[in-house]
Amino acid sequence: MKREKNTRRWSRPSDVLRMWAKLQVRMTASYVIVFVVTALLLELLAVLIIVFVLARLPGIDQTNLTVARGAAQVYALEAAVQANDGSLDPRSTFQPGSPFSLAAPEGTAVNSHSNSQQVAFALLITPDGRILASSDPRSYPLAAPFAHELSDRQQVQLVLDALRGKTGNVVEITPQGQVAVVAQPVLSRKGPIGVVYVQMQPISVPFGGNILSFAPFLLLTAVFWLVIITPVGAIFGGLTTRSLVRRLHRLGKATAQFAQGDYSQRVEVNGRDEIGQLEQQFNAMAGQLIESIAQQKTLIEQQTRLEERARIEQELHTAQYIQRALLPKEVPTLPGWQLVPFYRPAREVGGDFYDFLLTEDGRLGIVIGDATDKGVSAALLMATTCTMLRTATRGSISPAEVLARVNDLLAVTIPTGVFVTCFYAMLDPDSGRLRYANAGHDLPYLRHERKVVELHATGMPLGLMPGIQYEEKELTLADSDTLLFYSDGLVEAHNPQRAMFGFSYLMELLQEDLTGKDLLDFLLNKLAAFTGPGWEQEDDVTLVTMLRSGGCGGNETMAHATAEERLMDRNDGWQVLDDWTVPSQPGNERQVMERVAENVKALHLPARRLEAIKTAVAETTMNAMEHGNHYQAEAPVAIQVLASKTALAIRVRDQGGNRPLPDAGEPDLEAKLSELQSPRGWGLFLIKNMVDEMNVTSDETHHTVELIMYLESDNHAPETA
Repeated sequence: MKREKNTRRWSRPSDVLRMWAKLQVRMTASYVIVFVVTALLLELLAVLIIVFVLARLPGIDQTNLTVARGAAQVYALEAAVQANDGSLDPRSTFQPGSPFSLAAPEGTAVNSHSNSQQVAFALLITPDGRILASSDPRSYPLAAPFAHELSDRQQVQLVLDALRGKTGNVVEITPQGQVAVVAQPVLSRKGPIGVVYVQMQPISVPFGGNILSFAPFLLLTAVFWLVIITPVGAIFGGLTTRSLVRRLHRLGKATAQFAQGDYSQRVEVNGRDEIGQLEQQFNAMAGQLIESIAQQKTLIEQQTRLEERARIEQELHTAQYIQRALLPKEVPTLPGWQLVPFYRPAREVGGDFYDFLLTEDGRLGIVIGDATDKGVSAALLMATTCTMLRTATRGSISPAEVLARVNDLLAVTIPTGVFVTCFYAMLDPDSGRLRYANAGHDLPYLRHERKVVELHATGMPLGLMPGIQYEEKELTLADSDTLLFYSDGLVEAHNPQRAMFGFSYLMELLQEDLTGKDLLDFLLNKLAAFTGPGWEQEDDVTLVTMLRSGGCGGNETMAHATAEERLMDRNDGWQVLDDWTVPSQPGNERQVMERVAENVKALHLPARRLEAIKTAVAETTMNAMEHGNHYQAEAPVAIQVLASKTALAIRVRDQGGNRPLPDAGEPDLEAKLSELQSPRGWGLFLIKNMVDEMNVTSDETHHTVELIMYLESDNHAPETA
């Protein structure tokens, strides 16, 4: 692009010629300007020196100042005589012929009938700063403050100094000329009693003290120098720059032709100066370029092909790595449940994804989704969504709430028009309870007793807009129930006649009594038969089957399952009232106690039994946080509240694992009061005696205490709270 731009710039030799011609004009004009400016500066410097010397010549101003001092001294002496060592005589005046006139010495020019800005005047000022006598009453009225009448601050300061007994004078240069000013104190034996202020007539100085008055002369001489020096400078500049510009013109013309593709261009080297070095370097550069252009062109073509191939390979490797890192490496093993996934991308990387999210309380989140587009962009969107889903699952077990959080994050992160469909289900393996929400994904199918139904839940795809609410539904899976989660790559596959595999055909196939891997193989075989040989897969195909194979527990929770089965024999089934976790921090047992009380309010427990179950729950939670999780906030305690028609159960689970449990026998009260035993150790004894039944189970990672209180009778209630 840069070479093409330079080629266009040097495309016409006439443009180059005009350019270098303008260069010579500019260089010649520079010589002329330098000559003229130098002459004018020298002339201006000479004028400034003359003005400065003339303006500072002594004699005129000193003579005027001497006359002013004499007049002021005579006025002050006469005013002191009239005062007779007292205050100034208010009858004092500067008017000639008055018996109280302050006579001026001969030669002093005081004219009370002239303008105060053009002629001299005299003032007699009292100690309080007022004018007692004035030679020009119209301009300087009597009794007026002198500070208001004198416009110059330096003159005011002279009067103030004279009132303190200090004689002052100054010569000022004004547009009218030099002005002598004297402030003479009127003295008595007690000190200053007033001031005589005398200002003399202006005396003209050269140029009126203003250099601007010399401007016409400067302008005239500038025109003169311009007329005289311009031709000289032009001739000198033209002769000096002619050879230089000619060499530059040859170099520019050769460069322009070289840029147009004429690589045979060379220039004659006419010197060892800077331009000669440019000419020599141009010739060397031209020779080297001729040899390297062909090689460079070949290398560029090869490098471009290699870079493109490497970019594609790197992009595919990166996308495959992202995909392998985020898809589950193994399928969770849940007693009584069977999970079988299948994933096949349409290209090296697709937009489909699935995930299994195990929560700390043993629940399993099942995710299946489809990101728009294919390739690396789909993989990155898939990675972002999976990460957000995993993070959101840690803070909530509600599928609708998880999808809403992820949607709000994606809506401000991904570009407009990009979205993700996702179906999210949360399974409680013990009870078979399945809560689910849908964000625009294809509806999963549930096969129950050979009937196939869709799991309906409404919601827009993730990332389209923030603030979307998702519908959440719930069901309980029975033994032998099978769920199929799938992506649109299955139902939207086309055969050679462009007919789609379709939802109805998939529902028909699910009528077959197949589960797990057998069901997936059956569906894939049907897909292959439908699309025919040589079919190029159009979209990703993702399948996940889930089967409840019977039982609500496994080896790890056998003791717990046994206890629950025993209770199920006496009751009509359990309903989960609440399920949550709390950090292992002191004081959180009270929050658990109050939340349990709120959950069982509908059971209408007697007050004594309600207080008993609250105390038992608080003590159990505190033991779980302290002994099981050692008050580690990152290790939560899980609480589950269940109810049936005849009983209430509260399960408190910590992460203590197979820790030994203390004996819940009756404590020795006398030994504890005598401080022979620790005051601790009442917990299990109190808990056991406040509920109807307490069951304790453990596995390698968790420890669970189950508190049971029967609702039909009060026979097992403790006598005291």
